[in-house]
Formats: sequence, C-alpha cells, structure tokens
Amino acid sequence: MSKKEEISYQADPEVEKKVNELAGSDRVLRGWMALLILVIAIAMSLYHLYTAGFGLMPGVGTRTHMIIHLTFGLALVFLIFPIKRGLGQTKIVWYDFLIALLAIFVGYYLYANQTSTSILTGRMSTMDLIMGITLLALVLESTRRVVGKPLVIIASIFIAYFFLGHYLNPPFRHTRANFENFIYEMTYTTSGIFSTPLSVSAVYVFIFILFGAILEATGAGKMFIDLALRAFGKYKGGPAKAAVVSSGMLGSISGSSVANAVTTGTFTIPLMKKVGFKPQVAGGIEVASSSSGQLLPPIMGAAAFLMIEYTPYTYAEIIRSAAIPAILSYIAILFMVHIEASKHNISGLPKEMLVSARKTLIQHGYLILPVIILVYFLVRGNTVPNAAFFAIVILLTLAVFTHRMREKMGVGLLIAAIVGGFAYAMHFVLDWRIEIAVMVAIGIFVALFVILLQKQFKIDAAPVRFGMRELFAGFEMAARNSLTVVVACATAGILIGVINLTGLSAKLPIIIVNFAGDNLYLALAFTLIACLILGLGLPTTATYVILAAMVAPALVQMGVPIMAAHLFVLYYGILADDTPPINLPAYAVSGIANSEPISTGIQGFKFDSGALLLPFVFATNTVILLLPENAGLYTWPVIAQNIFTALLGIVAFVVFIQNFFLVKLRFYERLLALATALVFIHGSWMTDVAGIALLILLVAIQVMRKKKGGDGVQPQAT
Repeated sequence: MSKKEEISYQADPEVEKKVNELAGSDRVLRGWMALLILVIAIAMSLYHLYTAGFGLMPGVGTRTHMIIHLTFGLALVFLIFPIKRGLGQTKIVWYDFLIALLAIFVGYYLYANQTSTSILTGRMSTMDLIMGITLLALVLESTRRVVGKPLVIIASIFIAYFFLGHYLNPPFRHTRANFENFIYEMTYTTSGIFSTPLSVSAVYVFIFILFGAILEATGAGKMFIDLALRAFGKYKGGPAKAAVVSSGMLGSISGSSVANAVTTGTFTIPLMKKVGFKPQVAGGIEVASSSSGQLLPPIMGAAAFLMIEYTPYTYAEIIRSAAIPAILSYIAILFMVHIEASKHNISGLPKEMLVSARKTLIQHGYLILPVIILVYFLVRGNTVPNAAFFAIVILLTLAVFTHRMREKMGVGLLIAAIVGGFAYAMHFVLDWRIEIAVMVAIGIFVALFVILLQKQFKIDAAPVRFGMRELFAGFEMAARNSLTVVVACATAGILIGVINLTGLSAKLPIIIVNFAGDNLYLALAFTLIACLILGLGLPTTATYVILAAMVAPALVQMGVPIMAAHLFVLYYGILADDTPPINLPAYAVSGIANSEPISTGIQGFKFDSGALLLPFVFATNTVILLLPENAGLYTWPVIAQNIFTALLGIVAFVVFIQNFFLVKLRFYERLLALATALVFIHGSWMTDVAGIALLILLVAIQVMRKKKGGDGVQPQAT
C-alpha cells in the first residue's frame, strides 16, 4: 500500500455469517426459506416501528404487545437457529418448522385466552396448563439455541429451587412450591416470562436495535472508523486507539458486543496487526472496546431502558449519571493501549494513508444528525420509543434521498416533494404527529444540502447505496439481532419470578449485608465477584436483570444510592462479558485476528480492567455521577476535582496492570502503583493528597530510571 493511498473501510461480506455462527446459527438458507425469514423479520420490525411512533394498535394492551413480541422472536429462533451447531444445514428441517408453528399457535392461544375466566381467576383449565408448560419449554429451548447453555442452567437451578426449597435450611428455605401455581405465575401473569425484562425488550430495546441496524446499513460504521483513524491513526499505536473510539461509538448504538466486535474488528484488527500488535492483543483491544460501548450514552445498549424500570430515574437522568464514568472507562482503555504501544515501540500510520476528515464529514457527516435528533427528543421529554421513532424517520429520509437525489436530482426532488406533502397531509387526515412531517422536511433539506456541498468541494459521494434492498436488509438484521435480547429477557423473567415468589428477593440483601459484616468495601468486593460469576456467558441484558434483582438491593440497603448501585452492577455485568473462558466477543474476533480464543479473551479482560476500581469510587463517593438528588450540592470545581482524582487512580491502576510506565516497573514500583490506585478510591482530601504524593513519587522514580537507561522498550514478538 503506497503512502498516498487512503485507507477506507470495506464491510466484510462474511460479517453477518460470522455473527450468526457465533450466536449459535450456521444454518445458511436460500430461496423461499430465506424469503420466509425476510418477510417475518420485516413484519416484526415494521410492527415495532409502528408501535414506537403511533402507540399500540386498538385492542392491543401491554401484555398483548409482549405476546406478539415474544411470538415473533420464538418463531424466528426456530427457523434460523438449528438444534445444534456444526450440522451445516442449508434448509429448515421439518421439526423446526413444526416447533415454529407451535410457537405461533401458543402465542395465539395466549392472546385469545388472556381474558378468559380460567385465566383471570387463576383456575387454569387442562389446555391452559398444557399451553403454559409448552411456552416454558419453548422459551428455555430458544434460549439454549441462541444464548447458550449457561443461562438455561441458571434458570434450571432457580426452577429447582422453587420446587425443592422446602428441603433447604433457613434463610433459603421456603414452602411455596406448587406446580400449577408455578406454571400460572410464569406464563399467565406479569410475575414471570411477561414481566419487566420482556416489557423493556418489547417497548424500548427493539426500536433501538432497529435504529442501530439501519444506521449501520447507511454506512455509519465507515464514518466512525474513518474519523477515529483520522483523529488517532498517526499517533503511537494509532489503529488500536482508533479501534477503541470507533467501537465505542458503534457499541453504544448496537448494544451487541459480538456484532460490534465483528463489524469494526474486520477492519481494525488487520490494521493493528499491521503496525505491530500481536494477534491476540489486537483481538483483545477490539473485545474490550466493543463490550464497553454498552456503558456509553446516549443509548447504552439496552441497559438504560432496563434501569428506567428498576430505578426511580428518567432516561435523561440515567444517561447523565452514566456519562462521566463511561468516558473515564474509555480513557482507561485508551491509556492501556498507549502503554502497550510504548512498551513495544509500536508507531502509528503515516498521515498520508488516512482519509481526510473533511472528506469523511462531507460524505457521511449527515449520519450524525439522527443521533442528535434522538438526544434532542429525549432531553425534551418525549417517550423513549417516540424519540427513537423520530430519529429513524429522519435517518431513513436522509439515507433514501441522499442516494436518490444524487442519482437523479429532478426525480429525487419530485419524490421528496410528494413524500413531504404526504407526511404533512397525514397530520390533518390521520392526526399524525407534526414532528413526523418536520423530520421528513429536515431530512430532505439536509440531503439536498449534502449533495450540493459534495459538488461544491468536488468530493465523490459516499460509496454506500441505500435503496429498498438495504432497507429490507436493515429490517431483517434488526430482527435477527433482537433475538438474543428477546429470549434472554423472557428467561430472565423466569428468574425474577422465582426470586419474588419464593421471597428470595427480600432475603438476599439481608444475607449479603450480614456476610459483609456491615463493611461496605467488603460488600462491594463480594458484589464484584458475584457479578463476574453470574455474568459468565450471559448477554448484558440478562446479567443486569439478575443482578438488579438479587444484588443491587443489598448495596442500597448498605447506604449506596440507587443509581450508584445499579451502575455498579451494570459495569461489572458488562465486564463479565469479557471474562474468560466464556467470552463470546473473543471467540468472534479470534477468527479475524487468527488468534487463540482464550488468550484473546484474557487480553480483552486485561484491556477492559483499566477502570476496574472505578465503580468502587462512584459507589462510595457519588460526586462524578451527577445524581439528581445532589443537584446544587457540589460546585463544578469540586466535581472537576473528583473527576481528576478518579482519572489519576485509573492511570495508576493501568500502570500496575501493564507493569510499565516510562520503563518497565520493578516489584516495589508495581506495589506503589497499586497502592496509589487503592488510595484514590476513597474520595476525601486526605486520601487524594496522599494518592497524588504517591503518584508523584512513582513518576519521579520512573523518570530517574529512564534517564539512566533502565528497562525500556521491549520488542514485540510476532
């Protein structure tokens, strides 16, 4: 590659195939079977798009909405995912057709009989019982196929606890085991499968998965990577830093660490290897940055929507509180990368090889507008689904008309006028919200402006076509990407149901508090371990639901504010996604990096651990969370001071993990770095002064050793 040649992102045609394989599906369909999947997926996406913009259909209540949502999900799971991987199926086998039809029938039965006397009174008929048992079995089997065995095993343990709890000793003993009552509560009430997690999936999560899928189809991934490379590519370890930034931006939207890692890693991992990073290190950096994107506002994967239900805070308050810790977490990953590059003298890319920022912004910059619109409507107080709907409307308008008017300006303008007029007319005819017409008008105007700007600066249009094919592909990908969340939330509802029905939800906080002996730091340490263990192999949504119900209340009982407690378990739940040996993102990128999955997972956990102690900081000192209840309590200088000292603690802990700063650390220097990081956890002025003094001492020792020519650059093995 010549120095004058620009790097540009080209999507790997195998990306979708790899994502499906890693999720448990290697069934490759063609012909009418593929068309069947496409039709069902598009119907699912259009249904959720309609409900987000116009509300539930007449006669459809919240429970009916969840039934439709789950029925779509179950049918698609059994049509897409084989009974096990490695079968090399090229068609849907007959028994999966039957199971998918059974799922549809069960969904229809639940819909048609939800107001029957037997269900309303809790006295199930024999058919009610059979349908309930069938639904339970379908949910668990779909979870096994999509998510894997860990979540099914955990659900089985909880179910066993429900029926065998009377054999246990206090405080775990309970006497509420009853088979018919269990089936009724799990399948016909809002205590089990159709509880908060599935409601969040149906109302909030799907519409944002759809937004992310369409945004990716328009070429946003290319824009994020090109801009990140332009900003960081020329610096030490530049491609790795660009991977961190671009994966963070995309990860916040996609909410899937696996899909994000494969999508951006296809391009960034080869670049990281090109400049000198080991394959497993390149893969690990991509794993860490892709997973942690779920911490980043404004979307935060699906966790923020779940937090709306489990805490008394609004969406705007949640993303405001999550912002500073999320940014600090990414600074930690960036600093980890910088130290890694310094250790092995890994340089960046020549500036001439990077795409012009002006060119990138003129080609793709308009794709930032839907995200801005999303944040605007959220801050203005619109409902979350409404905000996402308006963002999708302007995104589709931009994507379609920048493509159409670029090809045929006259025809494009005519179609734009018709579409704009139709949207405005529907405001009066069908009482559509005026915001829809406004979004269409803004989208058309911006599309025209972008095309004229491209002509003015003689810059080629973005090499991304967006027509009906891409739109349908986005709808299908959204439905496919949602399946993990749908089945995980349904199974998580079973766990929540058992916890509540057996009284475990009230007992666990007391058990944890007593075990920690009223020592908050000890309770936080126990919580960290519990989060990493419970989150092994689980999607973040399921992990958070479990932890929010079982662990967060214990922290609240010990005096940790509700927001801090839930962000604490969310952070470590996401970190569990990177914890070997069950590390799906690592398995995803190891094929791209040509590295061993376990070693890649270890590197991913390492690079994601730079801010390992940060949740301890905001759990014991909530200044950086900007909590609504703290409004006006702290001045901005105090907030800035706490951010600065938290950052210094992160620097010290990164140095400890990497065993390198200016030169390789000696044993006592590494202990000094760890002590410095631990001192910064407690946010008092005395500990801050002590931490700063220790850090200055460490820096002074390193400077003197570097001047003497101590252990410096270590060659990077390939």
